[in-house]
Amino acid sequence: MSEQEYNWHSPDRDIPVGTLVRCVCAPPRYASEDWRTPGDGLEGELAVIVEWCGSDGHNWGGLFMVNENKTGKQFMHWGDFMEIV
Repeated sequence: MSEQEYNWHSPDRDIPVGTLVRCVCAPPRYASEDWRTPGDGLEGELAVIVEWCGSDGHNWGGLFMVNENKTGKQFMHWGDFMEIV
């Protein structure tokens, strides 16, 4: 795949508050990059969208406040690293 076939920027995701999501790896943005991990220990974990926090400077699908089901912790996370369950 050429560099131009990769998506450098992701549009903001439309994930409503209260939606159950799974933390997943995001696709590479260019040929020399591997799949991007959602964070240490987060891959496969479930979370609920608590709030839309706005567009992010990375253009990684927008920024969301989530509540991780396993730990109950709330944190901000990018839309690129979530899939709706």
